[in-house]
Amino acid sequence: MTTTYSIGDLAREFARDVVAPQARTHDQSGEFPIEICRQAWELGLMNIHIPEAFGGLDLTSLDGCLIAEELSAACSGIYTAIEANVLAEAPLIHAASDEQKKQWLTPMTTEFRLASYAVTEPDAGSDVSGIKTRAVRHGDEYVITGNKMWITGAGRASWFFVLAYTDPAARYQGMSGFVVPADLEGVGIGKKEDNMGQRASDTRGVTFQEVRIPVANRIGPEGAGWPIAMSAFDHTRPPVAAGAVGVAR
Repeated sequence: MTTTYSIGDLAREFARDVVAPQARTHDQSGEFPIEICRQAWELGLMNIHIPEAFGGLDLTSLDGCLIAEELSAACSGIYTAIEANVLAEAPLIHAASDEQKKQWLTPMTTEFRLASYAVTEPDAGSDVSGIKTRAVRHGDEYVITGNKMWITGAGRASWFFVLAYTDPAARYQGMSGFVVPADLEGVGIGKKEDNMGQRASDTRGVTFQEVRIPVANRIGPEGAGWPIAMSAFDHTRPPVAAGAVGVAR
């Protein structure tokens, strides 16, 4: 009888040999596990859902849940740091054009990079319709202004997926999604929050003060941001539950 070496086996070994021995140190210090993330990237435990056409492994949601359970059993904070890319990339996988995927997703597979999903705001957590961030179009650009809060991996991100209102009067149908490079003028990264748990995860506020981006950075049509953002949650919430199983285990 032959046995198949699975992504779950790889994650279990990585959790046992790399994550678990360093978990206590990172939890006590709050230091971001950058080298552990780099090792996870090298092994193929990050960016797992990017399609093969753009350099990824095109793995399934079940594969993501297997990884989540194993890594979280060793340290859910370190797992969260590793997982942040998946959430940031999900809207692009679902709704970006091939040209946008090549621009933003392929580099994630060719070199070690991190990205963040910037939707939550001080007054808008689960109630996403309460966001106040605006994106106003001026010709071939959008100008983004607003504040995001509790953004996972923000201090290490090379770019953000940002949800903003392009037409506040339309409520859910007036939101649009954008890719915003972290190094643009007007992007401000706040202090690292001292989390009650998952202290290895980098959680911060992010401000956008009249940040200019090209229209080409909009993901999907104007006004399609809400279903795009929610589709990302459809694929990233199951691993949260699987991670909780790992913690309980």
